Amino acid sequence: MPRKNRIEKAGFYHIVNRGVARESIYHDDEDFARFLEITQEDSDEYHFVIYSFCLMSNHYHLLLETSSSNLSIVMQKINSRYSVFFNNKYKRVGPLWQGRFKAWYVYDKSYLKMIVKYIEYNPIKAGITHKIGEYKWAMSSKNVEFSMFNFELLENINFNQELDENEQKKIDEFYSAKIEIKEDLVIKKELKKLDFYFHDLQKEVAIAHAIKDGYMGTDIAEYLGITKASVSKTYTNYKQKIKFYERLRDKGLFWSHSKDVSYEECGEKLLIEYVLKYADFDDIKLCLELFGKRKVKIVWEEKLKSDKSFIKINLMLARVFFGMDVEADYFKEVKNARFEKLKLLAS
Repeated sequence: MPRKNRIEKAGFYHIVNRGVARESIYHDDEDFARFLEITQEDSDEYHFVIYSFCLMSNHYHLLLETSSSNLSIVMQKINSRYSVFFNNKYKRVGPLWQGRFKAWYVYDKSYLKMIVKYIEYNPIKAGITHKIGEYKWAMSSKNVEFSMFNFELLENINFNQELDENEQKKIDEFYSAKIEIKEDLVIKKELKKLDFYFHDLQKEVAIAHAIKDGYMGTDIAEYLGITKASVSKTYTNYKQKIKFYERLRDKGLFWSHSKDVSYEECGEKLLIEYVLKYADFDDIKLCLELFGKRKVKIVWEEKLKSDKSFIKINLMLARVFFGMDVEADYFKEVKNARFEKLKLLAS
């Protein structure tokens, strides 16, 4: 699946990157300092400014402002140069970073102070320190000074308490928001009403689409009258179904269908049918876990039970998965209900 294009406008960004497998990317003070030195050197070349940073043992946060549409170039340079330094120093090989960095474009400057607060409180949330300014590798400590630093936001923030409930809600909305470019301006994408998603779509599909478009789990839970945990469980299960489908599709299980067909276009009934007919034992087990025994059995009874080409498979499914005490002869005698109905109509 192709990567989505990043916003590459000049402006403020919150950047996060993690070590591969969440491993440490800084082992000592030299590592922390070298990362900042590299960032400063690239700031001199690409002209960006840092308003907040926090370097934790296995990830980092940067709030930076670019003056050009060059964010990807900037971050690629910083990450690759630090990787070379780290791998040479510790005589290691392979990628240092978990993947490409995450970046949130700050489409509304009213969020800036909250983002700074969010970043600077990281060591406190992790239990490393108890007060803002104590952690030496956060900007609020003023442990190191570089010309790329701008302390204007930091000096105008009250750090006496963490993000309050209202601020936390706003910051959650910021990180989940979808943005778009209109008339050369980056703006928050307006959400459709939740009625739009739940009018025609299956519940789990509607939940997935609403979350993808920027709705919070709490909003969906309130709309449906269920718990946020239920929304999260449904969404997680849906993503597992898609992953399951795509793995089997890429293996060629759906040989009679286009490789571009999505899970939603395929439909869960066809997926279950093909898994029961052509997948291996472990995938059948996983199918029952994802879709539930009742739903899988309904598809089996509709699509396989009366098909004489699948007697051995039907026997295995019936005895192993559906707890039926039957023999192969049972399936030789099962009538095709659909065929019988058509025959009756034709007579």
